[in-house]
Amino acid sequence: MAFSLTLIIVGALGVVGGIWLAMDKRAASVVGGVIIALLSLVPVLVGVVFLTWDTAG
Repeated sequence: MAFSLTLIIVGALGVVGGIWLAMDKRAASVVGGVIIALLSLVPVLVGVVFLTWDTAG
């Protein structure tokens, strides 16, 4: 359960960081921020799957 929550928290921080970076007006920052935000959704989704699997007993 702790691993799942850690994945969700770290992924959420990555999403927030990516959105914060994308708020900059330079094109490279926007593209990089969007890529970081989208890639950070992977640990969030994996954490949700692990949490669901762990608590569904």
